[in-house]
Amino acid sequence: MLQNLNMLTTEGLCQAAALLFARNPQRFLVEAVVKRGRFRGSTSVDFLDQQTLEGNVLDQLDSALAFVARNTRQGIRITGRPERETVPEYPDEAVREAVANAICHRDYAATGTVQVRIYDDRLDIWNPGRLPSDLSVEELYREHPSRPRNPRLAAAFYRARLIEHWGTGTLRIVRACEAAGMPRPKFAAEMGMFVVRFGRPPTHPRPATREGRDERFRLAMAHVLEHGRITTAEYERLSGLGERQALKDLSTLVDKGQLTRKGRGRGTHYVPSTEDPVRD
Repeated sequence: MLQNLNMLTTEGLCQAAALLFARNPQRFLVEAVVKRGRFRGSTSVDFLDQQTLEGNVLDQLDSALAFVARNTRQGIRITGRPERETVPEYPDEAVREAVANAICHRDYAATGTVQVRIYDDRLDIWNPGRLPSDLSVEELYREHPSRPRNPRLAAAFYRARLIEHWGTGTLRIVRACEAAGMPRPKFAAEMGMFVVRFGRPPTHPRPATREGRDERFRLAMAHVLEHGRITTAEYERLSGLGERQALKDLSTLVDKGQLTRKGRGRGTHYVPSTEDPVRD
């Protein structure tokens, strides 16, 4: 297999082979990791969650995508069928393409790491490395030649159907966002890094009706029964509400005797109450 992927050299395995198949490629490439963080607000000051992903690049990709799914909202689309269809806050295809491109095309000789940053108003994917000198940011919004920085790694990602091989990755990101009714993503070159920035679409909160509130409460209690607890941030993602209304809803569930508040400050969470619930 390594011969088929052109990953054997006269000196042994190439760098791409270590990134793809080694249990711990960070022994040789310390910064070959993906850092991921969920921040409160629109700056990188207040962490809600942060982790560093090690292991091979395929595991890093899977874990990074799972992190995005866990830390962004899921909407609901009415289809006319009994089951409801969930809609991710950011299109799965666009996010997968952006993260795969960041891991595949980063400059592994440069200082820095791939970073997945989730804010209240956007999702940023950063990777170390500059654009080729003859390729501008504006050209990424139209067809352009493919110039992989890591050709062996790119060939393996292409065979695994993780990326395209024709310079269409950024176009696929743009089209996936347009198809989902999302704002056009922004591509930028900043401080020796390349950035893909997804803006969050305007939210449409559930109607402030008794039925809308009860539906939100059902979502919250279903989450608590499955996971044993819920945080304000988790309820915001479930309900599509802002922080203030989310706190108000959770306080109502506490007052009704359905939830009990635990912890303080950033450690505050809610668990099932042992008291008899109060009925309206």
